[in-house]
Amino acid sequence: NQSPIFLGGQGGLVGPCRMAFGTIIAAGSICRKDVLEPDRLVIEGNVKSGSIPFIPNIYQNIKRITLNNIIYIANLLALEHWYAHVRSQFIADDFPELLFDGLNEKLNMAIDERMKRFKALSQKMPDSIKAYQNFAKDKPSVLVLQQKQELYDHWAELEASFGARRNMAGKDELRNDFLEKIRLGIKTWGKDYISVIKGLQADDAEIGTRWLQGIVDAVTAEALKIMPSFT
Repeated sequence: NQSPIFLGGQGGLVGPCRMAFGTIIAAGSICRKDVLEPDRLVIEGNVKSGSIPFIPNIYQNIKRITLNNIIYIANLLALEHWYAHVRSQFIADDFPELLFDGLNEKLNMAIDERMKRFKALSQKMPDSIKAYQNFAKDKPSVLVLQQKQELYDHWAELEASFGARRNMAGKDELRNDFLEKIRLGIKTWGKDYISVIKGLQADDAEIGTRWLQGIVDAVTAEALKIMPSFT
């Protein structure tokens, strides 16, 4: 499973990067690339000093940036459904409703912030197209230009798609099967969240993974229908 994390840069517009489960970033390192192989230790050395030309807003790798933003938002939406359907069952004295509400508030803030940054990126595309054309001179990639234009032209549809998907909790059968396992775990362990989750059998945990990954995949697929040049 890939867990996206946000890494800043250019006002937070470039992130996020994708990290496979088990990735460890060594102290003092700044990771600026995707790490899709699990259980890796990433060590980044200091950048050598120097001076090179800098062209703002060029975004040559717009496909990676856009796809990572879509996948990141999709994972946040899946987490929203986890809170709504799973975490909510563990409200108790040591996890009061007030704390649960706070978690949801922070999650909504994260979704809103990423949407804001993603929109800001899309609005930079006309300037980015000009910057890229000047940089590439007579050899611009037609696909890169198409991707930038699509992101700009279809932002409103993409934003609406994300909003609609927030109300879709994935496949009912998978979700209901997993929630039944959670209820059985609560009968055994009480409302001890960690014990219940750790107590899931591998097959049961796989059901939960398939449910949540299905949400991520559906959000991503819908976005790519809107912007087919990114497939």
